[in-house]
Formats: sequence, C-alpha cells, structure tokens
Amino acid sequence: MVVSDLPFPSPPPWPPTWEKRQAYLHWWLLLFMTGVGALKAAGFLRHDLSQIVGVLEFVGGALLLPRWSAIATALGKGGSELSLRAGCWFILCGLGMIVSTRKRKSPVCWSQTVLCLELLRSRGGNTAVLVGVMMLMAGTAAGCLLQEFVFPPTATLKVA
Repeated sequence: MVVSDLPFPSPPPWPPTWEKRQAYLHWWLLLFMTGVGALKAAGFLRHDLSQIVGVLEFVGGALLLPRWSAIATALGKGGSELSLRAGCWFILCGLGMIVSTRKRKSPVCWSQTVLCLELLRSRGGNTAVLVGVMMLMAGTAAGCLLQEFVFPPTATLKVA
C-alpha cells in the first residue's frame, strides 16, 4: 500500500482483506486514540499521568494520523507519511507513559501499542518499528521521571 492507498476521510474498502489492513488500522487508531485521548485529557478515565497521556494520544490521533493537508504541506516533501508516522510516535509515547504506571498490565494499552507498531511496520518496515519502540521507551522513561520528580506519590502517615 502506498501513501495514497489510505482512504481517509473515506471509509476503508469493503470487504476487509489482509492486504488492506493498513486502512483499517489507520481508521481504528484514528477513532479510538482520538476518543480515548480526548476523554483522558478532559479528566475522565483517570489514572496516573492520564491527562498528559490523553493530550499525546489526542494530538497523535486527531491532528497527525489523519494526514491533514495543511499539516502535510507544512512538513514539506513526504509530509503526509511523516504526519502519519509522527501520529503513531505521539501515541506510542503516550502509551509508554502508561507502561510506567500501575496500568502497565492493561491489555487495551498493549493492544493499541501492537496496532501502532503494525501500522508503522506495514508502512516503513522494521526500521519504522524500531523508531516506534524507541518512542515507546522514551514515553516510559518520561513517565518514570514525571512520577519520580514532578508528581511523586504522596506518603501516607500511619497513626499508631
């Protein structure tokens, strides 16, 4: 599939086929990460670092994944593909922050991580996956630092 094969804003082709999985991954991540990101950023679906994660997921899903022409043009030659990859990177960074919290065992988090990495792999091969994994690790490191130094857990006092 080439860049123009992602049909957004038209729906993905029917019936679904393995060869057209990129279109379905693109649409799923766009809708799911935009919706969940907006809810987290607005203070719903609360967990550690949820509002920061929500902003990253929303920006990745709503602004970058759709490959809006204004953003793609501003990014220059290859801007459409770069916008798509940057959307995945923002989402993976946010998911990495979730990995740094007690929600790290969430199957939802890991399933979206796998879908992002598969979209990157299908568009750019193993090198794109490596960059995606590095963004996931950067998000995890950022989440650990934020929890340690910016939002440290409050100590509870035990009354004897």
